[in-house]
Amino acid sequence: MTAVASSLSSFKQQGYAIFKKVYDEPTMEAMRAGLRKLNSGSADQAQWWFGNTVEHLPDLMFPQVSNPDLLNFAEQIIGPFLQLDNLTLAAFPNEGGEEVAGKVKGWHRDRWARVPDGSYHRPLAFNAISYLQDVDDRNGPLRVIPRSHIDPITIAEDQLKDSRPDEILVYPEAGDVVFTHNGLIHSGTYNVSDDLRYFFSIFYNHCWLKHTDTHDGPNSKRIIAEARESQDHRILRLFGADEQLQARCNWGFLTEEETKWQEWIAADEAARGPN
Repeated sequence: MTAVASSLSSFKQQGYAIFKKVYDEPTMEAMRAGLRKLNSGSADQAQWWFGNTVEHLPDLMFPQVSNPDLLNFAEQIIGPFLQLDNLTLAAFPNEGGEEVAGKVKGWHRDRWARVPDGSYHRPLAFNAISYLQDVDDRNGPLRVIPRSHIDPITIAEDQLKDSRPDEILVYPEAGDVVFTHNGLIHSGTYNVSDDLRYFFSIFYNHCWLKHTDTHDGPNSKRIIAEARESQDHRILRLFGADEQLQARCNWGFLTEEETKWQEWIAADEAARGPN
């Protein structure tokens, strides 16, 4: 990941930011294979959407969710209050014929969003998504409406599948990561290719919110125990065990909050020591 400052500016101004080639091909093939393994073990062979994947595939998925470059950028968005809401591996098979090619699947904002008031607000949640193959017009690009996390844009229910003049089609390459503000209006596009469209999502929220993944299985408990032993507050917080929350949520709020974040981030880094 490079150019964090400009990417943070893009995230705040446009509602999304793209980092190039975060995952290499062996890592992506391991994730594709992991998803196929989960699918083969499912009672429903049409099931291609799996959460709790740190618990299901810890050796594979924990290194992805704990990627320090991703966490460093994510902490610039909401500070050292970062929690893993859910970690998802998914794939989308062919979703129809030529009649749906290039069509909008459904505009939406993500969970805990609201219709904006014209100003940038720190998100309650945000996504770091990656497509595990190049995205094109056949397998379905990501569609976004820039600044819809700031501008009070609304869309009538009978227009949720309509193309819009203010939309942008985004074509990530394999291994890229797209960060999206939860207030950004976006949509997928139907996959009409002959191949699965693989999708990997790290959905973050604040450590004082509930999380969707459970974090209470044996693999997650082992990760939490190891993080507590090494005083890795960042990983503890990521898995719902923020032992510093009470002090940091009640610090007075009399100076710029982002300045305070940097102090806490440095303190966490010092506590965990070198990796």
